[in-house]
Amino acid sequence: MASGLFFDPLKLLRVAPLLTTTSALLYAWDEHWYLSGFLRSEHKAETETVLPSYFRRFFEQGIFIVAGLNTLTVSTSVANLLTDRPVLDRLRSSQWYWAGLGFTACHFLFVPLIAYPIRDIIENRSQGKSTKDLQRWIDIHRIRVFVADLPAWMSFLVAVLSTIHL
Repeated sequence: MASGLFFDPLKLLRVAPLLTTTSALLYAWDEHWYLSGFLRSEHKAETETVLPSYFRRFFEQGIFIVAGLNTLTVSTSVANLLTDRPVLDRLRSSQWYWAGLGFTACHFLFVPLIAYPIRDIIENRSQGKSTKDLQRWIDIHRIRVFVADLPAWMSFLVAVLSTIHL
């Protein structure tokens, strides 16, 4: 059934970076929404006790989700740019796949900035004041979403809209 009669693999490839960045954005929003609850003043005493062990578990699982989604985005972006490139150039969508790829790569530029708050929370370096480290993590996370993740998603949306005709 690879003929395109019922399923067109090329269309799936064209849409794939948009799907993976959508998933990454939703996950980023969930991280922000859920972890921000730990910063509420009425939970401060409990949070300072539980946050390091909770965040360790959270990070150990989340790193695979984030790395996996971004790896899929990068690989499907490259595959798009290598597959039938003249068509993408003619439709002027290759520039948007390039932009999305670039913004996705920018996500990784934040690793050095975000690594220290993660380490500080997990290792409880602030000795019972991990919410300050969490606030720092959330601030960097928010900037990364607006500077890298959201522009990547918007680029792939434009790429898909300019490539696929419904």
